[in-house]
Amino acid sequence: MASPAQLVQRLSEATGVSLATIIDLDRRLVKASLRSKGGRGLHAAQITPLDGARLLTAILGTAQANLAANAVDRYARTQVDLDRSSEKIFAASGLADLASLPDRHSFIDGLESLIASAATGALAQMIEKSKKQFSPPSIEIFAFTQATYGRIRLAALPSGVVVNVEYVPPLESRGPRPKIKGRGIAGANQIAGDLEQSRRVTERTILGVAELFAEERENGFA
Repeated sequence: MASPAQLVQRLSEATGVSLATIIDLDRRLVKASLRSKGGRGLHAAQITPLDGARLLTAILGTAQANLAANAVDRYARTQVDLDRSSEKIFAASGLADLASLPDRHSFIDGLESLIASAATGALAQMIEKSKKQFSPPSIEIFAFTQATYGRIRLAALPSGVVVNVEYVPPLESRGPRPKIKGRGIAGANQIAGDLEQSRRVTERTILGVAELFAEERENGFA
């Protein structure tokens, strides 16, 4: 079964963020009851795709470990920006489990479903077929550290389409728009200071985390 220690180690290897930093982020999520907890031995915590999504969001969504829980909360409150996202959201991806997500899902919901799909779902099956027929799908996950804006992008799909889903805060909490290459991002929160960072990971990280759950299924723990 996949453990918190394995998740922390896998994310450090995939992202290049120091192990100590991710351990600190994970510890703060545990303190905020945002990560599965358990005892020792047979009762030790077993991580879920949601745990993976939350910890990855903390890595992407803040440059300060003491704001890990805040970052997860911010992105858990987001919703799909229907005006800037692909029509019918994930429907064109050909991935039934992602396509079944409701319109009103959050960035973290999207990440959780993406990790689960890459582990044992439709995306895992697509990747397995791609080894013989075509290049594996390209995945890009993008988030801001102060403003709240996220994106999940899938490309190199068998259908040839590119699926782009953007996430912003609820309308009532939106503030000034930060800029990406001169383009305003709708729905970003008020920014505390003038320094803003955006962070990005690819399929290397998503598939690395998903492997933990795939291995769990193969070993008979699912």
